[in-house]
Amino acid sequence: MPETADTAERTTGTVEPRHAERARATVARVLDRLADPTAVAEDTDALAARSWAGEGAPLWVDSSLSGGFPGVSLAFSGTTARGPEHAARAHAYLARAMAVLAREPFPAGGVFDGPGSVAYATLIAHDATGGYVSALARLHDHQRRVVRATLPRPRTHEPLASNAEFETVRGLTGIGRYLLARFEGAGGEDAPEGGADELRMVLSYLVGLADGEVTRRGRGVPRWWTTAAPKIGQEDELPDGHLNLGLSHGVAGPLALLALAWSAGVRVPGQRAALESLVALLTRCAVPAGDALWWPPAYSLDRWSAGPALDAKPPRPSWCYGVPGVSRALQLAALALDRPDWHESTRRSLTGLLDTPPADWGVEDSALCHGWGGLLHLLGLLGEHVDDPRLPLVRDELAALILDRYHEEYRFGYRSAMTNVPEGADVPSFMEGAAGIALALDAYAEGRARAGWDRVLMVA
Repeated sequence: MPETADTAERTTGTVEPRHAERARATVARVLDRLADPTAVAEDTDALAARSWAGEGAPLWVDSSLSGGFPGVSLAFSGTTARGPEHAARAHAYLARAMAVLAREPFPAGGVFDGPGSVAYATLIAHDATGGYVSALARLHDHQRRVVRATLPRPRTHEPLASNAEFETVRGLTGIGRYLLARFEGAGGEDAPEGGADELRMVLSYLVGLADGEVTRRGRGVPRWWTTAAPKIGQEDELPDGHLNLGLSHGVAGPLALLALAWSAGVRVPGQRAALESLVALLTRCAVPAGDALWWPPAYSLDRWSAGPALDAKPPRPSWCYGVPGVSRALQLAALALDRPDWHESTRRSLTGLLDTPPADWGVEDSALCHGWGGLLHLLGLLGEHVDDPRLPLVRDELAALILDRYHEEYRFGYRSAMTNVPEGADVPSFMEGAAGIALALDAYAEGRARAGWDRVLMVA
């Protein structure tokens, strides 16, 4: 029988997504291509050497959650299990990741590299199987010590040197989400090996950044201001630093963590005021376009003084920057404090997106970070609390776009768009490649808006 939304009903009585069966089949094919961690790592390096020409960051880093053994393990521990090979394949990747930790020293960092990356991947495997108890306890203890060793002192006058101090990917927000996940997994109590104190330390640090201003070139700016440019090479464009608004590297990440912690019952003094301050900041920085709202990736010092650029065009929608990543952080805050006005802002932020055909969104690949996969998953989460009949239809359209991009001749089924590789690059990874695409398609097919693996993205 042809697959349609009218005929494919699940046992729960809800209607299956239109492309659910096709998505399940594609996920299975992708996972088969990712089955052997040694072959995946070697083939990625070999293919990159041919097409990537050594430019930019490497496509495979053993210890990386974004593009290494821990991240690809999520494709097996995070998708719907369809046989015992799921757990065995996840374990093979985790074993390789833990072996890397055993032989290489790592500086303290966030949850996208090194011990933090392996801790998060092990947590997802533990949630799926109940195993890895002792390994997780050791990794968890390391994350607690990282917080105590690296927690910065409050600054009263100077901006931050880098977003890496507080952000989702490299900073304390990402570590805080891991600690909160352990708290949630223990049923709203501290994990057996502790961690609630360190979580509250992170929250208190973020609350402090949300309070008041510092001075940059004689002008008052939010404490989230950093003197560095968003990317290497943008120093001339942003010589006075910037205010980053993204969910990956900016203020939307701390907003999401503070909101998620509040909803989980983990609260510190000043947290409500910090939530209100961060939403007010995003409201000030939002660019109105008729009934719609959108956010630029960052504000320069001159733009901060002048206000939103009303004649600018919205950036490409993605998880990392702009709508709908920032929209999800705003929605989480609305849910935490029961604010109808913030829910309305979330709805408005999606209006421009839903009024535009997906083909015109400027998206180039299917990845989680800035591709169709991340949009597919985020719109599923946002749709739980945004009453717009277009959302499920658009998600079906996005799923079809992703499924049509699968090609048997590609090593991992999907290629990632890379500016210096016109034909794209064969990438198996969580954030930029096939593993993350499989996770997004699996969540879509199974109707799992909250998928577990997505907590590290600060969206749930």
